[in-house]
Amino acid sequence: MTTQLMIPENALTINETEAFQALTFVTNASLKTISEHSHVPENLYDEASRLGLIPSGPVQYIYNGVDGNEDNVFRLAIALPIEQPGERPFAFVYRKFPVFRHVSYAYTGPWSDLLVVYDALFSQLYRNGYTNDGRVREVYRLVDLENQANNITDIQIGLAPTTH
Repeated sequence: MTTQLMIPENALTINETEAFQALTFVTNASLKTISEHSHVPENLYDEASRLGLIPSGPVQYIYNGVDGNEDNVFRLAIALPIEQPGERPFAFVYRKFPVFRHVSYAYTGPWSDLLVVYDALFSQLYRNGYTNDGRVREVYRLVDLENQANNITDIQIGLAPTTH
């Protein structure tokens, strides 16, 4: 099990992603209800294939307004980056995501440990004098449903404009 002690003291690095276009599912969710959308990534890949779209990166969960309280509702976007939009999608939308300035941490392990990891990362974020802008992204670099210890998730915590 991942613990706070296993995360390096200076684990967070400042990064900026490039803007990207994605086939996207958008909804309101809470941490309690997010698992209701676990089928969406596979559906995004199926729809991209049906439309002849070329994925340009792994699926991302993009949280806007999440605060760690499992009952609070936030805006969730599940996005599959694509090279360029095509025909109109059936159940999804095309969305352009802007440049995103954030601190990041590459987490390897099961998603069931993410709450502990987030606690450690946010403690480090605030200790280092940063402020979250209300956005968090999870980029699923490697998904291994049979052995979740192999999962690699890039955790990106948005930085408020006045931060460093």
